[in-house]
Amino acid sequence: MTTTHGGITEIDYAAMIRALNQVHYAGETSFYTTAPLRSCEEALYRRLGAGERILDVGCGAGRVSRAIAALGGDIVGIDINEAALATARATCPNGTFVHGSMNALPLPTGSFNQVWCLRFSFNALATEAERAETLYEMWRVCAPGGTVLVETFNWHYAGRFGLVRIANLLDLAARAARWRGQRRTGSQPLPARDIIYLANKSSGAAPGYAHLTTVQELHLLAAACGIQQYATVTSEKGVLSTPALPVRPRHRQYSMWLVLHKPGEQV
Repeated sequence: MTTTHGGITEIDYAAMIRALNQVHYAGETSFYTTAPLRSCEEALYRRLGAGERILDVGCGAGRVSRAIAALGGDIVGIDINEAALATARATCPNGTFVHGSMNALPLPTGSFNQVWCLRFSFNALATEAERAETLYEMWRVCAPGGTVLVETFNWHYAGRFGLVRIANLLDLAARAARWRGQRRTGSQPLPARDIIYLANKSSGAAPGYAHLTTVQELHLLAAACGIQQYATVTSEKGVLSTPALPVRPRHRQYSMWLVLHKPGEQV
């Protein structure tokens, strides 16, 4: 069993982050009950999802599932947060919502043509093991000829005048200094590229956790699942291209999209 700083196990760290995010996302349901599809999400549905069976992984309060269902889409939402699912069911009573973890989907193999994990739900996973398990699970439930889409926060995002990138690097240096000074106490700083952020969707919501990914990390996760040959890491604009346009290793935009095309013909 591997450990993080301070001797805490990955299992304990994952449980701690999961509990933090349960409270965070439960507190933001009021925002997600009215938030619409983004233009890129509607374009993805028009290009990839119309007439297909879609799985919305990390559906939360049902923002994407509710809007796709209103467009006539065949979509199922899954989330581990019971409070968010209760909101999703209340606001979309004709929808289908399943309680379950992303890294152990309680769904049959090959049962969805499109498997989407949008708006950074993937970044809520605290450990490399959880992220690899989740990617494999999404690949497993995707039907032959289908597509898996994973949208993630980008560690190399520069922000205006490069200020976000500078802040991230300064934070990383500060963590290293704190760890050098506190390592004898057994304290537990967050691993590199893991952040705690203030809620900005609903007033009074608790802080949330996110792991900031890189292009290289997404490729390595696909390789760990044995599916790297089917993977492209692209941008919001590039994901709408055919084929998806790969980005450079130090892609600087706000988000990245991992696109996996499963070989075979759809049934």
